[in-house]
Amino acid sequence: MKKYILLCVCALNVALIMAQSTHKNYAYTNGQWYDGVGFTNATWYVSNGLLSKKAPAQIDSTIDLDGRWVIPPSGDAHCLSMSENPSPEIQAKSYITDGTFYLQVLGNTQEGRSQLDKFSGKATAPDMQFSNGAITCTLGYPFVQYEAPAMGIKNPQQWAAKYDDIKVSTKMLGNGYWFIDNKDALSANWKKIQAQKPQTIFIYLLDVANNGGKEGKGLSADMAKAIVKKAHKSDFRVIAHVETGADLALAIKLGVDGLANTPGYNWDGTGEVSKYELSDDDIKKLVKKKTPIALLFSHAQIFGDKPLIKDFHRRTLKRFLAANVNIVLGSGDTQRTTRTEFNYLFNLGVATNDQLLKIIYVQTPMSIFPNRKIAKFADGYEANFLVISANPLDNVQKSRLIAFAVKNGYPIKVGSK
Repeated sequence: MKKYILLCVCALNVALIMAQSTHKNYAYTNGQWYDGVGFTNATWYVSNGLLSKKAPAQIDSTIDLDGRWVIPPSGDAHCLSMSENPSPEIQAKSYITDGTFYLQVLGNTQEGRSQLDKFSGKATAPDMQFSNGAITCTLGYPFVQYEAPAMGIKNPQQWAAKYDDIKVSTKMLGNGYWFIDNKDALSANWKKIQAQKPQTIFIYLLDVANNGGKEGKGLSADMAKAIVKKAHKSDFRVIAHVETGADLALAIKLGVDGLANTPGYNWDGTGEVSKYELSDDDIKKLVKKKTPIALLFSHAQIFGDKPLIKDFHRRTLKRFLAANVNIVLGSGDTQRTTRTEFNYLFNLGVATNDQLLKIIYVQTPMSIFPNRKIAKFADGYEANFLVISANPLDNVQKSRLIAFAVKNGYPIKVGSK
C-alpha cells in the first residue's frame, strides 16, 4: 500500500512538472468538484487557462485527482499586509500556501503598489486589486498611520506625544491618503486620483452623524455622497470602512459597492453595544443590494476572551446568515493573512461548514473581482482551483489540506498535504 501511494505521489509530481513546463491542454480526471451545494464526480479540461467540459482535440497531460475534492481558491477582501511590507514576496507566498489567490488591497501607497505590480497575478503570488490610498477629511483617520512612519516616527506609542509635528506634515498626502472636505477639494483632486489608476475607491465613514468631517474621524455625509457619485460616474467601485450602525445605513443609502468591516468589529466589550447594532431594515437592504461585507470580528481578540464580545459577534453573524447577507472574508491586518479571521469565524460555532465554504471560497473571490469568471466550475471560467485531501463539508478547516493547486491553468505546489 505504501509503495502504491509513493508511486501515485511520484506520478503526480511528474505530471505537475510536465504541466508547468508547457502551454498546452490538460485533463483533470476522477475529481470531486464543488458545485455550490455539494461535490460531483467529474472530468474537467483546461485549455488556454480556461475550463471546459469538452475535451480538446489534443490532451498533453492527464492528471488523476484520485477522488480528491476540488474547490475554488479563496480571497482576502480587506488586505493590508501586502503594501508597505518589507518582504512582500514572503507574504504573497503565505497567501498562496493558504490557497488564497485574490486580494483586495486597501489603502496602498504608490510605492507599495509599484513593488507588488512586479509579481501580482503570477503563479507565486495572488491577483490583486488596489485602492491607492484612502479618502478621509483633513487630519482624519488614517493619515497619522501613514504620515508618522514617513517622518521616521515608526513607534505608535510616540505618535500622541509628537502629534503637533505630525499634523503639519504632508509627506504622504495624495498617496497614502487624500483629504476631501468640500466639493472644491474633490474637483481639484479627482484627476490626480484618476491618474493613479485605482481599481477601487476606499472611503472612511467614522460616526458620521456626530463626527463627520472632524479631525481624527472621517468624511462628512455630504462629501461621502459626492465622492460615491463621482466614483460611480468614473466607473470605480467604492469600498467603505464604517464605525457605527448609522454609518452602515448611510453607506447603503449612498450605494457603496462593498463594506470593509462590520460595525463593532473591534468593540472592547464596554459601553453600549447598541450603536453597532443594525436594524432589520438595514440588513434587508444589504441583502437586496447584495453588498459584500467583511466581518473582521477576530480583531476584538486583543481585548481578551470576553463573553459579551463573542455573544455580539454570534448574534450578528446569525442575523446575517439567516437573512443571506453577502458575507466575505477579510483580514484587515497589516501583518497577517485571513487565517486568523477564518479560525475565529469557525470557532464561533454559528455557521455551518457549507455556509463557511461559500463565504470563503465563492462569495469573497467574486466580491473582489466581480467581472471575472472565477469561483465556479463552468465552461469558459478561469482554471483556478484547489485540490484538497479531505471533504470540507465534513469540516471546512480541512480545506487547508491542499494537495496541490491550479493557477491560470498551471498546477503549482502549495499547502500542507
